[in-house]
Amino acid sequence: MAGTIKTHNYDSSFTPRKTMTWKKAGLIIVSLWVTLSIVSCSSKVASDIPVDLFSTKKTPSVEAFNFETSYTDSGVVRYFLKTPRLLIFDQEKSPYKEFPEGFHLQQFDQNKKPISELSANYGKNFELEQKWLATGNVVMVNIKGDTLRSEELIYLIKEDKIYSEKFVNIKKGDQDITGSGGFESDSQMSKWAFKKTSGHIYVTDQP
Repeated sequence: MAGTIKTHNYDSSFTPRKTMTWKKAGLIIVSLWVTLSIVSCSSKVASDIPVDLFSTKKTPSVEAFNFETSYTDSGVVRYFLKTPRLLIFDQEKSPYKEFPEGFHLQQFDQNKKPISELSANYGKNFELEQKWLATGNVVMVNIKGDTLRSEELIYLIKEDKIYSEKFVNIKKGDQDITGSGGFESDSQMSKWAFKKTSGHIYVTDQP
C-alpha cells in the first residue's frame, strides 16, 4: 500500500518574520531581567552598607568617663562638675563640651558655700559664649531649697541669667507655680519671672 505524503505550503516570507519577532522578544526579556538584577543587587548593596560609614558626626578630641573637675575664678572655686561621660570638641569654631549621659553642676559663693545645683540628662557647655545648655529632666535647686523643673534650661554665666522657653515648674515652700514659656531668673532664683503662669500661692495671714 502506497503511502500518501501530504505537503503543506508555507509562506516563506512569513516564517522568517515570525522567527525574528520571537528572537527580539527574547532579547528584550533577557535585557530586562539583567537590568532588574543589577538594580536589585545595587539596592541590596546600598542597604547593606552601614549608615555610620557616611555619617558626618564629629569626632571629639577628648573623651573621658566618670569625670570631675572644679572651675575657679581669681583662685576661688566657683563651680564643681561631675559627669559620667565627657566629650570635648575644642577644634570647632565655637568650642564646646558635651555631656551625653548627663551632668551635675554645683555653684559656690566667695566663701565656698554651695548656692545652687543644676542637673540634667544631657548638657553642653559653650566656652567662648560662657553658656550652658541643659535638656531632659532638668532640675535646679537654690540655697533656700526652691526647686525648678523643666525639659530645657539655658544658663548664661556672664549675665548670671537662666531662662527657658519650655514648660517650667517651680516649688517655693507652699507655692507651686508653673509656666508654659518665657521664664527668666538669676542663677540663684532669687528674682524670677514668667510671661505665662498658673498655679497656687498660699499666703499666711499676719496677726
